[in-house]
Amino acid sequence: MEHKDRDGAEDPEASPDEAALDPADDDYGPPFERRSFGGEFVWGQAPGYTAKVLRVRAGEVVAISTKGRRDMVVMLTGGRALLETRADDNVDRVELLPATPILVAEGELAYRLVAMTDVELFTIYSPKTA
Repeated sequence: MEHKDRDGAEDPEASPDEAALDPADDDYGPPFERRSFGGEFVWGQAPGYTAKVLRVRAGEVVAISTKGRRDMVVMLTGGRALLETRADDNVDRVELLPATPILVAEGELAYRLVAMTDVELFTIYSPKTA
């Protein structure tokens, strides 16, 4: 935020509280990598799994890909979100509850997360083996 005096000139004496915030200090800055929906942080990875923390902004709709993955689990840790599953013309919606892991099965279903508020969730999945 810029602080300006009555004449519209920038005030060089603006307090640190009034100065622009460093983008690195926001909820989507380091260690999170910015994404169109917010940010993600890979906190654990080995040949058998990848674990991420995702932060999604309110109002964002994020497709959850199962391509190349199996045994995927998502768990909301903060905020409110819906998990939608779609098969043909059927759409099922369930509100995610904090600390309640949900299996995202590979197959014919399409999944997406609808963030009702800013949300944070953990994901963990195993890669498909050849």
